[in-house]
Amino acid sequence: MILRRVIQHVRKQEWTAIWIDLVIVVVGVFIGIQVSNWNAARADDARAQAYLARIQGNLNTDLQSIQRRDLFWRQVVGYGDGAIRYAETGELVDGSAWKTVLAFYQASQVWPWATYDTTYQELSNAGQLGLIKDGNLRDALTQYYAEGAGNDLDYILSSQPEYRKIVRGLTPVVGSNQVWAKCWKLPNAYEQFLLDCESPMSEADAQIVLDNYLKDPKLLSELRFWNSTQSVAVKLIANNKLAVTAILQRMQNDK
Repeated sequence: MILRRVIQHVRKQEWTAIWIDLVIVVVGVFIGIQVSNWNAARADDARAQAYLARIQGNLNTDLQSIQRRDLFWRQVVGYGDGAIRYAETGELVDGSAWKTVLAFYQASQVWPWATYDTTYQELSNAGQLGLIKDGNLRDALTQYYAEGAGNDLDYILSSQPEYRKIVRGLTPVVGSNQVWAKCWKLPNAYEQFLLDCESPMSEADAQIVLDNYLKDPKLLSELRFWNSTQSVAVKLIANNKLAVTAILQRMQNDK
């Protein structure tokens, strides 16, 4: 339609009309591009909001996981402290040989942790981190997921400690069975708890187990190393808790 009009105006040498038609064409193209850009920006913003909502969910999952690990690892360290104290001073845990055996055993517990980073990795692998317009938020997420304490925790907790193998190999079946039946609880896939429990053996038999523990030339040094590692994990995950809390607060403020 426009092209036909332009041709007609050219034939009649109606130059003013030609310029008007050209302006109409240019303005139309410009508006079309602007509308297209606006629609693309709206689509990008919608995608960004969807990704941020998913990241927020991932971070809340991390926060719950951090709180559970913190409690669990502190228990493990506490048991380790009691076992080391007995090995160094002869002081029984609560005056009980069985509770001291339990301390040695529970000090070998392991519960690895890693960040729940599926959404961030999806964005990063697709080269779409730029969808997050808040540069400070984007930097905070990158620091948390790519450079944070989660990587250190994954490294230091990725392998089974030698102490775990030693102490469990020296613990009688009656003792280890009692631990898993009465002294440990796994209510679901996301939680586990270490519990106090009654003794499955006499105090005399428990003392024999303790004596056998200390006869092993590597057990105490491996226990000290593992307990120290768990103590470091407690400190690192505390840093992660602060980072997650700060990011969630920033995301809430940006809404």
